[in-house]
Amino acid sequence: MSIKKVRSIFMLALMSIAFMLVPNVNAKAALSFPDVPSSLLGSEEIYYLVDLGIINGIPAYNGTGGYVFKPTDSVSKGQAAKMVIIAGGYEPLDVTESSFTDIDVKKDAWMSGYVEKAVSLGFFNTITDGKFKPHESLTRGEMSKVLATALKLDVEKYVSQDSPFSDITKTNPYHKYISALYYNGITNGVSAGPVKKFNPSGALSRREFSMFVARGLSEEFRLPEGEVAGVHVPNEKEYIGKVISNENYLNVRSSKSTSDRSNLVGQVHKGHNFDAYAVEGDWIKVVHEGKYAYIWANYASFVDENGKALGLKQSTVTATEDLSVYVKSNEDSNKIGIFSEGKSIDVYGKTGDWYLTKVNGLPGYVKVSQTTGATVEEEKPVEGEEPNVDEEEPVDNEEEPEVEEEKPVEPEQPVVTNLIGRTTANSVRVRAQPNTSDSSEIVGTLNRGDEVSVLSINGNWAKILYKGKEAHVHKRYLKLLNQSGSPLAGRIIVLDPGHGGKDPGAVSGPYQEKQIVFTVTSILKQKLEEAGATVYMTRVGDTYPTLQDRVKFAHDKYAEIFVSIHVNSATSSSALGTETFYSVTANDNEKEDYALASNINSQIVNNAQMVDRKVKRKDWYVVANSLFPSVLVELGFISNQYDRAKLTSPEYQEIYADSIYQGILNYYSN
Repeated sequence: MSIKKVRSIFMLALMSIAFMLVPNVNAKAALSFPDVPSSLLGSEEIYYLVDLGIINGIPAYNGTGGYVFKPTDSVSKGQAAKMVIIAGGYEPLDVTESSFTDIDVKKDAWMSGYVEKAVSLGFFNTITDGKFKPHESLTRGEMSKVLATALKLDVEKYVSQDSPFSDITKTNPYHKYISALYYNGITNGVSAGPVKKFNPSGALSRREFSMFVARGLSEEFRLPEGEVAGVHVPNEKEYIGKVISNENYLNVRSSKSTSDRSNLVGQVHKGHNFDAYAVEGDWIKVVHEGKYAYIWANYASFVDENGKALGLKQSTVTATEDLSVYVKSNEDSNKIGIFSEGKSIDVYGKTGDWYLTKVNGLPGYVKVSQTTGATVEEEKPVEGEEPNVDEEEPVDNEEEPEVEEEKPVEPEQPVVTNLIGRTTANSVRVRAQPNTSDSSEIVGTLNRGDEVSVLSINGNWAKILYKGKEAHVHKRYLKLLNQSGSPLAGRIIVLDPGHGGKDPGAVSGPYQEKQIVFTVTSILKQKLEEAGATVYMTRVGDTYPTLQDRVKFAHDKYAEIFVSIHVNSATSSSALGTETFYSVTANDNEKEDYALASNINSQIVNNAQMVDRKVKRKDWYVVANSLFPSVLVELGFISNQYDRAKLTSPEYQEIYADSIYQGILNYYSN
């Protein structure tokens, strides 16, 4: 969600409590603070918030009845908790006994319920010592997480980006939140001469926080482009829709040129979605890893707001007035065109009170109430649809018409490659072509343990050397092993943080499974990517993909292994320990399932000093329906005080993530 979209929520939320050191101070009209002169940096932002009724000031207590702002004072964590809960449209928890020893529900009634809710939603770091410390100053690092979360910024897309600040590395727990604020023009750090720093442990003044909030609410106060030096970040005002790759290994480039490969910044598979910001000749300007990039337009298609193809035209309606076409079925979204009164409009679908149409070749939405003509029924989603696993791999088309690549010379002798495929099942068919049709001749078979040189990977198929000739094997039946460099380089790994959205998973007080596993999975993703793996998460925020969605997602990404991460719970508080599951149902990869599960489970037990509940077999949906090595990890029991202390500790969350990483590394090293 963009900053613009949360403006109305934030305005309503940050009312009189926003900067009060004491509750219940009445708002005053046209306030002017003696300690906020027009010459003060941030004065415009402060008075902007005053005009909105967000800031009320603090009684001066000098007999004048006036108010002061105290711009150099700090914002407390308790105040911040209340602010973000109201800002997000949440209700405070109704508590009779605080989860924290330093909060009294009677004396601190104005904030106790808000603190409980904020912690449960993960706005603040996990509390391990039973103290929230509500009267402590909010640090700049803590602010980044609180504010980025309240603004609903997509922080995950900044995980892999380098930090602009010398004191913030990718391993810093606030890295992605700080980067999200920076790239959205909310903060540019603190002055430190030629070196740009953020000072995450430093205190946050009321003046600074006012400036950050104002920047979040109004583009008028956003940092100018020059202050976000060298960063080409998406301007949400230019968003024109979603595009989907129609091919595998579609090149993503930093510029509109195919003269050489120096501008390649990535490759994507068929079905990959991009946010698009312009069509520029034969190129589509998209966002890749948080930055602008370009893809060849011939190998991509625009889709609707949900990433689905438009399909066939269903009907035609007529505009009853001049009407706008929106990029989404929402009047707050960007306008991408207009239809004049009396104009015929092709209809491709219906969502609520919106028709899906096209304007200037782009999918867009118009209000049904502004048209007349045939009625179009809204398409109902199909419940319980099973994932469709495509056995065939589309042709890999390179988008470079200008440069003809040199064709490789057929080797006279077998080629030794860096990638070996070890067969994981018996009687695996070797085919002449990368498909299972009758036209693809079966040229031989492989048995478990056989090794072949892998020349290339294309979707689900591996091109191999078989008896001195090129042939193909379905990737599902090969464990891909690098012969040099990182064992994880090039491996495609799908991680599944359990639950999410409306489903919190296991709960204990303010702690929720969905938040714990998301944190662990995010740390794990970063570690795997740093080792060269291509990693996808089934959810990148607080969303709720169905079990079918998760399995289909993994297959669509051509996963080579799948790891689902969960937290356990039991009616008995004495139950504790780590256990890892793989499928009961016999499958071609069950030995690989067991090997992966064993490596991960032993690492967690040893490194996190957990009780070993062993590797077990159970047909959880996500492992029973995955065709590649798949496991489900239960880190520990949130219902047990000893396990819970570890599960909610940032230190142990790092240990859990590192242990799973080491388990995967060991699996690929053997």
